[in-house]
Amino acid sequence: MVQSQQLPRILIIDADLDAIETARFALWRSHLSCRIDWFDDAELANASLLTQALCQLRDQPTLILLDPRNFRGTEGYELLRTLCVYPQLAQIPLVLFTASPISSDFAAEQDNRIWYAAKPARPADYMELVTRCVQQRLKQPEMH
Repeated sequence: MVQSQQLPRILIIDADLDAIETARFALWRSHLSCRIDWFDDAELANASLLTQALCQLRDQPTLILLDPRNFRGTEGYELLRTLCVYPQLAQIPLVLFTASPISSDFAAEQDNRIWYAAKPARPADYMELVTRCVQQRLKQPEMH
């Protein structure tokens, strides 16, 4: 069995605990080979990622799923700025959940660092979206 240290690390950052649990369940149910971590607090996520970057830790996330709109004030956008400004974090691919996505076609955008997607209201649609974007980033085959 592959040790969890070697598995790709997916980081979910969202103030909505139901969204976090839905995404975690979708990834677990899809049997994707990845580790799932999460934060429901943008300031804690920001501090943790900055510490990892400044200490040059090797266990950086492979992909970050972020809904910056769900946090108080500008906390989510400050976190997004950190992810774009620090060179150690700036290469980590992001999926940003937005009110009006620029693009939701992950296949066409898959070489870009930042993907945009509207977060579906229905949990089943959200689960499908999270699974699809993680599969494409990890280049794993779709499982039905």
